[in-house]
Amino acid sequence: MDYIQRFHTSDRIHIQVFANASEEVSVNLNNLADGTSTPVTLSTYSQNDNVQMYYAILRELKDSVYTISVNGMLSEPFMVCSSDTLLDETLLVRYSHKSNNSPFDNIFWIDDAQQVFNFRMEAGFKPNGYSPQVSNEQYRNQMQEIEELYSIPYDIYNLTIGNSSGVPYWYAKLINRILCLSLVEIDGTKYVRSESSVPEMTQVIEDSQLFQISVSLELQNNDIAGIGGTPESGSSGSFPMFKIDHAKDGEMLQYSAEEAAFINTDKVEV
Repeated sequence: MDYIQRFHTSDRIHIQVFANASEEVSVNLNNLADGTSTPVTLSTYSQNDNVQMYYAILRELKDSVYTISVNGMLSEPFMVCSSDTLLDETLLVRYSHKSNNSPFDNIFWIDDAQQVFNFRMEAGFKPNGYSPQVSNEQYRNQMQEIEELYSIPYDIYNLTIGNSSGVPYWYAKLINRILCLSLVEIDGTKYVRSESSVPEMTQVIEDSQLFQISVSLELQNNDIAGIGGTPESGSSGSFPMFKIDHAKDGEMLQYSAEEAAFINTDKVEV
């Protein structure tokens, strides 16, 4: 076994099984350490007249290695650990969506109850993966003197997934789909994909089936107000103002710092 996925005992592991309305579904949690198998109590949700969803949430499992069997079909093993060391080595991704129309074959809303899925992975934000950015607009007069009309700073963070041993390729596929959703939290902070960034994979060693994956993210909420409260008017994210007063032929626009806007004038002052 090259890789085993790890969860913390505080994580919530969602199970959703879709079946024909007439089909019976049974799910068992198999503890590989002590050789026991425990039936999982399932709730049901009717997706439509023909499809029934059986679901459960596993939580507060004991430290061990488990598999899940669904009607005799066996999952890959996964590990559950209560050690805080696991929290230091991994990040918890919580994800959901505004509707059930998503890239995933699952249900995010059961009636009015939103389902938030958990996925834990070996990952982190390296200091050299931070990139400061700015969205701004400037005015330059005829003397090539420049003035900042508005300026909004923001940040891009490069998320690195996989330790020195790497992770399977399907992590990249899963993360790419997760970043298509309306709710993505990484260790409690909301992130979104930066522009059209996609996960990029690098083999840890030649011919290995494990990879390190990187993708660029931005904070969903850009807190730029600082201690002083709201930004000054000249630094707002709106378009610059234009104040036109009794416009005449031959007049031109010039930026006035006093008015904090472009005004019409018959002469250019420098």
